[in-house]
Amino acid sequence: MPSPTDRALSTPLKLLLYGLLGLVSFLVVIAAVRFVFGLFFGLIGLIMGLLSLAATIGFLAAIGYAVYWVASTVFSQDESTASTTSAAQTQAEHATGVASASETDSVERLSERYAKGEITEAELERRLEQALDEPSLDGSGATEAERNRELN
Repeated sequence: MPSPTDRALSTPLKLLLYGLLGLVSFLVVIAAVRFVFGLFFGLIGLIMGLLSLAATIGFLAAIGYAVYWVASTVFSQDESTASTTSAAQTQAEHATGVASASETDSVERLSERYAKGEITEAELERRLEQALDEPSLDGSGATEAERNRELN
């Protein structure tokens, strides 16, 4: 059994050890709290960074679409002008190629009449020769009766 003097000496040592243990425990708790807050704010920083990245990509996509829309609007106006010019060129080509188009029409009509049985094979051949040998009507000033007369 320890003597009362030994007990008195050991009490300040125990107090020192308990104080040191309390200080270390306090520092560990502060380090753990700091670690948890660091993770929390790091996670928030990561989320904010991702949101910022998404917003930047969305903004760039919106600008890209706006540029695309403006360019397509400008070029579609050019295309409509070009299509008007193309239509004029097509009409000019049609005016020069009317004879071949009307020949094709008369050949098609003769073929249809032959298929329906309205004319014979000999009649078809004779009329095809006439249609291809003679200059065909251009359809601009010809009446329906004149076209029928040519086919008959």
